Amino acid sequence: MIYNRAVIWPGSRWLAGALTLLLGAALRAQTPGAGGENSPQPGDPLLVTCGEKPPLASHAMKGEVLVAPDGKHRAYSEVEATALATQRGNGFAGPLCVNTSRLYVSADSGDFQLRFLQEPADVETGNSLRLVDWSSDGRRLLAELAEWQYEQPGVTHSILVYDSRYGTFQQPDLPHLLAKLYDRECGFNFRVLGFAGKGAIALEAQPLTPEEEEVLGLSNCAKKKTYFEMDRATESLISVPEMPKLQHNAKAEAAKP
Repeated sequence: MIYNRAVIWPGSRWLAGALTLLLGAALRAQTPGAGGENSPQPGDPLLVTCGEKPPLASHAMKGEVLVAPDGKHRAYSEVEATALATQRGNGFAGPLCVNTSRLYVSADSGDFQLRFLQEPADVETGNSLRLVDWSSDGRRLLAELAEWQYEQPGVTHSILVYDSRYGTFQQPDLPHLLAKLYDRECGFNFRVLGFAGKGAIALEAQPLTPEEEEVLGLSNCAKKKTYFEMDRATESLISVPEMPKLQHNAKAEAAKP
C-alpha cells in the first residue's frame, strides 16, 4: 500500500505543480461559506467537499469499479470529506473540511485491498482521486489525483499510474516536463484523458485565464487548447496536433454500497 501522509511532491515541487497544473475553470467556482473564494464546487462529481454553504456536513463518495480487460483486477476509488466544523465562527481558525482519498484493488476476484491513501496536508486540505482506465494488457491503472487548499484558489492535477504486477506507483513530474518542452516555466490547465496509441497517456491542456496569469505571475505555454501524449516508460512529453484517439480498455461496473 502507498501511504501519503501529506502530498507526494515535496514542498518545492508542490509549489511548482500548483503554479503549472491549475485545474480549468470547469472545476473551479465561487463557493461561499463552505470553502471561501474559488474553492471546488461541491456539486462537481469529480470533487467531493463538505457542502456549498453552512451548516457543513461530512460526505463520502465511492466511484464505479473499473475491471481490467483481462478480468484479473478490479479497482475503485473512495473520497471522504470530513467536516471539522459546521461553519466559520466561535474562534475556530482551522480548516472547515479535510479530504482523504483511497484506492482499492482486487486480484482474481478476491477481496479489495487498500493500495493507496492520500491524506490532507497543511497546504492541501482537499483531494480527490478519479480512476481513468486500465492499460490494454491489464497491468497498469491510470488515475488522476486532484489536490487543493480550501478557501484558496486553485486545484492541481497529477497523473498517478498503479502497476498491479509489482504494486508500485508512478507520478510523472509534469511541471518539469513542460519546462523542458517549452524551454521556460509556463502554465496550463491539465486534464488526463486516458490511454492513446501504444499505451501513451493522453492529456488535454487549456490556457490559463488572464486572472490566473496575473495571480500566478506565470505565462501560458500556449494561447490555445493543446493536446499531449506522454510516453509512460520514458516520461517524455510531446505535443500532438489534435485530440489523440483514445483506447477504452476497462469495463465499468456499479460500485456496491
